[in-house]
Amino acid sequence: MFDSFCKTVIRNEVRNINKQYSRIRRRQVSLSQIPKDILDGFQVRDCSIENSELYSIFGMKLIVSDLTLSEGINYLPEQKKKIILLYYFAGFNDREIGEVLQMSVGGIWYQRKEAEDELRENLEYLRNEY
Repeated sequence: MFDSFCKTVIRNEVRNINKQYSRIRRRQVSLSQIPKDILDGFQVRDCSIENSELYSIFGMKLIVSDLTLSEGINYLPEQKKKIILLYYFAGFNDREIGEVLQMSVGGIWYQRKEAEDELRENLEYLRNEY
């Protein structure tokens, strides 16, 4: 009796696995079937150190891999530059940035919003320039 039960369970599991593999095979597309123009659209980013800028803030080394973005950040005043780098590249929240810079959370939030607006303007200017 137990032997029959085990064989039935195993047989049903095999069927379930085969159904699952069948569903996966129907959805998968071979890379050889994808047109070349679509494959060319997939790009690989070169994240080497030559194509990025390194910032050192409070003993941390932060890498910005987009040179246009790093140029836009460089146009910001020093205080706003620190806030943007700590928030977006070091992963600090407003409270943690406030502790490091000895500012209130509200002050950090306001300065960050101002810095984001300035950075947006800088990036628009740089994109129009190139």
